[in-house]
Amino acid sequence: MISPNISVLDGSLYFTVSLLFVFASFIGYFIFLFTGSKTISKISFGILIAGFIVQTAAFVIRWIYAYKIGIDTPPLVDLYDSLVFFAYVIEIGYIILRIFYDFDALGFIITFIASSALAFATFYPLATSAIEPTIPALQSYWLLYHIMTLFVAYGAFAASFGLGILYLIKNGRENGNKKRGNRFLSLLPESAVIEESIYKVISVGLVFLTAGIVIGAAWADSAWGGYWSWDPKETWSLITWMTYILFIHARFTKGWGGKKMAWIAVIGFAVVIFCYLGVDLIIPGLHSYATPGSSPIL
Repeated sequence: MISPNISVLDGSLYFTVSLLFVFASFIGYFIFLFTGSKTISKISFGILIAGFIVQTAAFVIRWIYAYKIGIDTPPLVDLYDSLVFFAYVIEIGYIILRIFYDFDALGFIITFIASSALAFATFYPLATSAIEPTIPALQSYWLLYHIMTLFVAYGAFAASFGLGILYLIKNGRENGNKKRGNRFLSLLPESAVIEESIYKVISVGLVFLTAGIVIGAAWADSAWGGYWSWDPKETWSLITWMTYILFIHARFTKGWGGKKMAWIAVIGFAVVIFCYLGVDLIIPGLHSYATPGSSPIL
């Protein structure tokens, strides 16, 4: 059990506070879907920004604390830190999208995913917030770059998942010619805008995923003596990469768009979640979180 003083010193208390902000934003966006009130959506976005600021401060506090106790790299390799960072990059992605596009309805999906990640980090028994020294092989900035690039990709894929859901809802309502739901449809951008956004977001995510896999392979060779070991996480990372490569290939060679593209975005994120959490918690390997106190390689 972490004492209250430690939770303040290591920043974990502030991640819990940020969970309250993000969940409040989720509730606000939920109300927005029923009312269509732009005022409520703006308030919800403001609350999300406040939670994002609290999380930023928490990272700074936590990383400074890690240095003070003799850990030379920011703590990102364990389950707790990866979950709070996952929520963080998802929020960054949405904030950027929201600045350029009228994607208020997307806020409901994004805040749900982000608050779920933060809640998982806060309440899941194996996601301890204690900062512990890692083995020498994990004390590398190459590992840090590997993790950061992968999670930027995960954040982009989370955004594409939300956009895919919105596209499928709007497309289904439009093709079904249902009068009920016209108000909800008015909250969504045009289908063409959503479709183009899915393509752009997935393209960015694929670039970062590719970079993360390449950096990870190079780092693994220097740390473990081999670029690729067919560890379960590595195998599923390859499956994830191939899923999104299929998306790009089908779009350019087969002219896929619309519902097919949206479904790949939705299914692709399910593959991402299994690669990130399912493999780590279920299948033993170098990246496994299943053993308390272990330091997995993301």
